[in-house]
Amino acid sequence: MRVGQWIAGRYRLEERIGTGAHGDVWRATDIELDRAVALKYALPTGGADGKGIRRVRREAALLAKLNHPGIVTVFDLVTEDGEWWLVMEYVPGQSLHELGVLAPGRAAAIGARLADALEAVHAAGVLHRDIKPSNVFVTGEDRPKLGDFGISRAVFADTTVTGTGSFAGTLGYLAPEVAHGTEPTAASDVFSLGATLFAAVEGHSPFGDAGKPMELMRRTANRQVASPRRAGPLAPALSAMLRTDAAKRPSAAGARAMLEEVADRPSVVRQRISGRVIGGLLVGVAVLVAAGVFVWRAVDSPSGRGPTASASIVGDPRTADPCALTDPKAFERFHGSAEQHPEDGNFNRCDILLRPYGGKVDVVIELAKQPQPPTAPIERTGGIGIVRLPPEAESCGRTVLLPGQYSVEVDVRDIGDVRPDLCGIADVATATVVDVASRGPLPRRPEPPPPNSLARLDACALIERAELSGYPGVAADTPEAGFGDWECRWHSTIIKGSLVVRFDRNPPLHAADGRPVTLAGRQAFITPDGDGNNTCVVRVVHRPYVTAASESVVELVLVILTGPQSPQERCDLATTMATFVAQKLPAPE
Repeated sequence: MRVGQWIAGRYRLEERIGTGAHGDVWRATDIELDRAVALKYALPTGGADGKGIRRVRREAALLAKLNHPGIVTVFDLVTEDGEWWLVMEYVPGQSLHELGVLAPGRAAAIGARLADALEAVHAAGVLHRDIKPSNVFVTGEDRPKLGDFGISRAVFADTTVTGTGSFAGTLGYLAPEVAHGTEPTAASDVFSLGATLFAAVEGHSPFGDAGKPMELMRRTANRQVASPRRAGPLAPALSAMLRTDAAKRPSAAGARAMLEEVADRPSVVRQRISGRVIGGLLVGVAVLVAAGVFVWRAVDSPSGRGPTASASIVGDPRTADPCALTDPKAFERFHGSAEQHPEDGNFNRCDILLRPYGGKVDVVIELAKQPQPPTAPIERTGGIGIVRLPPEAESCGRTVLLPGQYSVEVDVRDIGDVRPDLCGIADVATATVVDVASRGPLPRRPEPPPPNSLARLDACALIERAELSGYPGVAADTPEAGFGDWECRWHSTIIKGSLVVRFDRNPPLHAADGRPVTLAGRQAFITPDGDGNNTCVVRVVHRPYVTAASESVVELVLVILTGPQSPQERCDLATTMATFVAQKLPAPE
């Protein structure tokens, strides 16, 4: 195949845009209707018998009859020199996988539209059989379309093989009953849609990491479906769609209704997408129904190397180095020393301590989960947004919005006697953050944390569901995990309050830091109102160590309880929760 070649006397090949499992994918021009289409190689010359040809014709004809805005349209099935080609829509957009992790409301809005499309598919007697993030693409205004209905697999028997047989589908998104050899059904499609939306908010499938196929196989076969942790109000719909008993799952119509209840309003969806358009992140995707191939090229980046999503910039949150976003030399114009402090606070943080004109300023850089769309104006630099927060008497802050789910918080605090230009310092720090982020993936940490470090733990796993029952009205099934899973927050549904578990690093604690106690063999300090009014903070000491700068530091777990209880009741409950945490910590040495 070559550029300019004609297929079936009507379609002129313009550009090879990808490669599917069984051949190339081309953007082509339909000369008769003067429109762009995508052509996908469907059958090889002499590679399929009459039965295979009849099957691909039958399935293509069936899919061509589907008429729904959420389904990629199949226009034609043609031959050229004995080779069979599918002709379908060529649509601009991004795959759901490329969008990265989404906010629950946005994922629900996309999911509701996909469920509506799936309802139409099932009504026509068609099963998708392989719904997953890379088989969904999203156009402007978060309009999703389903692709890859399995024609190629039907002809080539292109299946994923297990130890006992084979099945069509993708590990991580496959319904458990299909993995056990049961024929796919409408209910198994609903499960796969639920798994796809789970990945959209959690960052991985409900069976775990895609990079561990044997683990995925084992968990799928054993029906070990993870509970959503970041889904918030979307969690009940996901739990229903991911039921291991197929008979208990909702239909596509039922799933659509559940998703619509928690979906973002269209105006909100449009606002979020417009930011991506401004940032030059919309890409051209050839949506290939037969092979599910999504091939993109960046609109604003001739090299195609610009950041496309926060996942591509941040990578693995636990290995991203926040200190790589700082440059002490950048502050030279403020006439004072600038020292980097990489081991203050939580593991997502790096500080620069400045001494401008003899004063003392702490520049705090924190990697964070991106907050809800800010109300303040957003300045755009390529695909990166900057929000300038109103200055306060002793601090000035900026939020750098990375494409997708992550942000970088810049907080400049005056901790001395001189009153320097805090916002000027914040602007210098922000410029360094933007410069590093705009160059692509963030650098990794120079070395992994020690085996016994809290950096290797998941804060949400330190208090079990049953143990949370002591907290009034706790939403135990919907914790909010922070960046790197180094913080976890549970809200109460009946009182104005929350429970937070957060990791921290500090100089060694003393009696002035709170009332010393021993919890499960660990030293701890209890501080009423330690995080503001109506709070109680319990600091559990985990591991003392000495930094490369010869400073003594301890790793801590902070348990922060907020609520309307009396100070004594509040601290008693916080101490109980801190005891549960202390019991699960690894040996400090």
